[in-house]
Amino acid sequence: MKHLGTCVIPSSPRNVVNGRRWLLGRLEPLLGAEHSACDDSVLLLSETLTNAIVHGGGDLVEVDAYVDTANIRIEVTDEGGASVPHHVDDPQGEHGRGLPILSMLAKSWGFEQLDDGRLRVWFEVPHTAPPDTRTTRPEDAPPPPRPHDGARDESAFAANSSVHSGDRDH
Repeated sequence: MKHLGTCVIPSSPRNVVNGRRWLLGRLEPLLGAEHSACDDSVLLLSETLTNAIVHGGGDLVEVDAYVDTANIRIEVTDEGGASVPHHVDDPQGEHGRGLPILSMLAKSWGFEQLDDGRLRVWFEVPHTAPPDTRTTRPEDAPPPPRPHDGARDESAFAANSSVHSGDRDH
């Protein structure tokens, strides 16, 4: 998976909007502004980020975004709190709808308590990349195949195996 970046957010409910904007800024150039996976990912980030801020300890929450050819993976890490994510069965309550929404929209999700006590909640949203609408020009055409000489082109794999983008937003 390609790492799209890390965003460190001060632990305050008013900063959830900053996490949503950051994620949308990472996904829209890849999938397009109208792609449903962008909407689903931003909604699920809002839910998990809010839970991390409300229930997690600490002053900062970290968000990491990854993408591959079929999935978007978001990880939200807080300092850990008194409990782990759990379903609250109160249909009339004002809170407790985040995990059911996560279960409905995410392909998969889970959490892990890290060795240092922090809690990471992650989810994956499937996507299909929009079709390439450019018209093929002769200069865009791939070169003709070379005779097989035993050499391997590793560049495509190497280009896709990048793990970290190195950017951090504050």
